[in-house]
Amino acid sequence: MYHQLSRATGRLVAATNLQSPLFPVAPLALQRVEAPIQYTTSHLSTVTEAACSTGSRRMVPGTNIPYPPVPENVRKQQETFQKDNDQPVFLKGGAFDSILYRLTMALCVVGIIGVADTVYGHAFPKKA
Repeated sequence: MYHQLSRATGRLVAATNLQSPLFPVAPLALQRVEAPIQYTTSHLSTVTEAACSTGSRRMVPGTNIPYPPVPENVRKQQETFQKDNDQPVFLKGGAFDSILYRLTMALCVVGIIGVADTVYGHAFPKKA
C-alpha cells in the first residue's frame, strides 16, 4: 500500500490512486516569499554612535547592550592567573592549590592500587 501527504491535514494517508513504487509521496511546489528579506538593522540600534565609535565598550553578541564593567577583584585574579611565570595554572592560586593538587594525586594513587589489588584478587583467587 502506498501513502501520500494529505493536502488538508499535512499527514500521511493511504493513497487513493495508483502510484509508482519509487515515488510514494507526491512532491509539492515550493511557496514563494511575498516580501524580500531585509538585513539592515541600523534603525533598531539604541546605542549612540559616539559610544560605538570609541571602541571602549564591547557589545554582548546579538544585542545592543554593552558588557558590564569587570569588578576590580576579578581583574586582579585574571592578572594573577595570566602571568607568564612557568607555573601550571592549577598551581597559580598559591599554597591552597598546591595542597589540593597533592591530595588529589595521592587519592589517585590509592585508587589505582585498589583497582590493581581487586584485579589481582579476581585473577588469582584464594584456595579454600
